[in-house]
Amino acid sequence: MEISVKQTEMSAATDSADNLIFVDPSPVARRLLWHLFSIGSRRVTQPDRHERFEKPGAHMFWVQSGAGELEYRSTRGELKRGKSVWLVDMSKPRTYLPAPGKHLSITGFRFGGPGLEFWHEEIRNENNAEFVLDDFKFVTRTQTELLRLVRRRPTGWEWQVHLRITELLGKLLMTRKLLDSPHAELPPPVVRVLNAIAANPLRDWKAKELAVVGKVSYSGLRAAFQKSGQGTVHEHIQRARLDQARLLLADKRLSIKDVSGQLSFSSEFYFSHFFRHHTGMTPTDFRKHLKG
Repeated sequence: MEISVKQTEMSAATDSADNLIFVDPSPVARRLLWHLFSIGSRRVTQPDRHERFEKPGAHMFWVQSGAGELEYRSTRGELKRGKSVWLVDMSKPRTYLPAPGKHLSITGFRFGGPGLEFWHEEIRNENNAEFVLDDFKFVTRTQTELLRLVRRRPTGWEWQVHLRITELLGKLLMTRKLLDSPHAELPPPVVRVLNAIAANPLRDWKAKELAVVGKVSYSGLRAAFQKSGQGTVHEHIQRARLDQARLLLADKRLSIKDVSGQLSFSSEFYFSHFFRHHTGMTPTDFRKHLKG
C-alpha cells in the first residue's frame, strides 16, 4: 500500500498550494469501508475550478483562514470560518472562489465508500452542501485522528478510518434531522410490502401484486403508503431498483447487459434510459466515477 505526501506543491493553473497526504486504499477497504483518498489542506488565491468526475469520492472540508465562495450544483454559497463543514460530491462540477484580494485556506479530506451516492441523495437539501455543527471540536479531533492513522498505519488502521468517518457522517445526519424516528408505526400492509421488496430487490415488482402481498386492495395499499409518508408504491419500487442498479454496477465483473438482465429490464437500452432519468448519468459514466 502506497502513501505519498505532497508538501506545498504549487499549481500555476490555479495558483494553489497543497499540503496533502494521498492514500491508495487496499482492495478490501475500497469494496467494504469508508476509505480516504487524500487528507490535508489547500490554499487558493485564484478561482479553482474542477470538472465532474475529475476525482472519485466526496470532499468534506472546512475553512481554516480567509474567505470566499463555493460554486456547486446550481448555487453559490459563502465560505468562511466558523462551525460549518461542507460535503461536496466529486461527480459534480465545482469552483472554489477566494474573496477578491484575499486567499482561501481549507482543510479536510476526500473519501469514498459503498453507497456514497445514497448519502448524497439523503443529506443534500436544496443543493446546500453546508452543515453547521454545534460541536465543531469533534470535527477537528476527527481530522487529527485520521492524520495520525494515515501516517502511522497501526494494525487495523483502515477499519479505524472507517469508524471515524462514520461518526462524522452521523453528525451530518443529525443536523438534517434525518435520524428522527417516525411518530407513528407503519400500517401492517405497508410493512409487509417493504419487507417483500427488501427481501427480493432484484424482482420487477408490480404495484398490484404487492397489494396481494400487503393483503389489501390496490387502492387500499396506495392510500396506506401516502398516509404513512412513504410516498407512492411506484416511487418506492423505483427507488429500490435504482439502489440495486448502483450496487450491481459497482461489481466490475458484471457487464451493463448483465445488470440489466438481473433487474429484469427488457433491454440494455431501457435500463440505461431508466438509470439516466433517475441519476443524470449513464451506467457507463457511473462506472467511470466509481473507478476514479
